Amino acid sequence: RLTSSAKQSSDCDSEARYALSQIASDIAHRVRRPDVDGFVGKLPGNDVIYLFSETSGYAPNLDSKTRSTVSLVGYRVKEVQSGGHTTKELQRYARTLPWTTQGEDVAMPFVVLAGSPAIPVPSTTLAGTDGQGAGGTFTKVLTQATSEDVYYQPIAQNVSRLEISLLRKPDLTTPAKPVAARLLTDAEIPAELSKNGFNNIASMIVTIAVLDSQNAMKLAPGAMDALNLPDTVATGFPKYPLDDWNALLSTKISTLPRPIANGVRFYQRVISL
Repeated sequence: RLTSSAKQSSDCDSEARYALSQIASDIAHRVRRPDVDGFVGKLPGNDVIYLFSETSGYAPNLDSKTRSTVSLVGYRVKEVQSGGHTTKELQRYARTLPWTTQGEDVAMPFVVLAGSPAIPVPSTTLAGTDGQGAGGTFTKVLTQATSEDVYYQPIAQNVSRLEISLLRKPDLTTPAKPVAARLLTDAEIPAELSKNGFNNIASMIVTIAVLDSQNAMKLAPGAMDALNLPDTVATGFPKYPLDDWNALLSTKISTLPRPIANGVRFYQRVISL
């Protein structure tokens, strides 16, 4: 039993370490331009995030001349069928973009050159004018969260929960009334990212819940919903999601299905921007 418990813990640690490291790497290599935004979908339950990053991606229709150094990268949790049972996994979207519309099956360029002499037109957007993805160039990616897109690949198994929180930098523009660093509320995030991208964000807090594979095999479909982990409460800062999740687990652990009580583990990383 000791050996089995240690292996279960090690499996979760490995999944979480790789997933959080990959997210941190994509964020660290994000495109830092004033006309480049990002999108964080604060949804009931699992969140989604998409951004432009100078990292490798999938590009079956691009040759070396049209392939840019920029990829559209995103993360979501999706329900999948595995080994005859239903589980959830963390998936990464990674699509390398062309510099222009030429040579691509869908017009998804990162930068369009226009005029003579050619000058760059402001790059395409994720958030759109309303911050919710409407009007953005990549609307399809944002709205079809459950699509079987070839650009999605699993990076961590049995991840049932993904929570994204954004910590805004202190506002010192008015010295007499400085505003301390704080978590943005769900309502504030779309407007902030559509207007300023990640320029005013000090750090991103990524929190995930992982269930080891042995216990995941014992669960009925939808059983993880019994855990009902809460969304970010921005007004509770400096508490992070992990604090609330641990507190909830301690109060509900005796009533949870045994595989969840024995196998669920929470992980959190604060990624400095």
